[in-house]
Amino acid sequence: MTYEWSFPNLVVHPSAEGQSDVVYNIHWRLNCDDGAGHAAFVCGTTGCTYAAGDPFVGFDDLTIGEVQDWTVASLGDERVVELKAQLAEMIAEEIAPTTAVMMPPW
Repeated sequence: MTYEWSFPNLVVHPSAEGQSDVVYNIHWRLNCDDGAGHAAFVCGTTGCTYAAGDPFVGFDDLTIGEVQDWTVASLGDERVVELKAQLAEMIAEEIAPTTAVMMPPW
């Protein structure tokens, strides 16, 4: 399984703690691909906090790696493992469905 994070939106305070465009909410999506044509994703939001004196990266200089690190730190390693297990279950269900949606016969 291959996992990839994406971040469609970052919510910022225009000014906070003496800095501009300070990220405080991350909209994330975790994509999973099994390499055999099956894919799934989960998405959500998580917060992050900047405190005066902490290292600060300007919004225009942010990298996906930095935002991913913030996201994983905010969610916690255990939650990330749970999300990956959920994605694996979704793909397994796609490969060998245990349920089906059927239209009524009328």
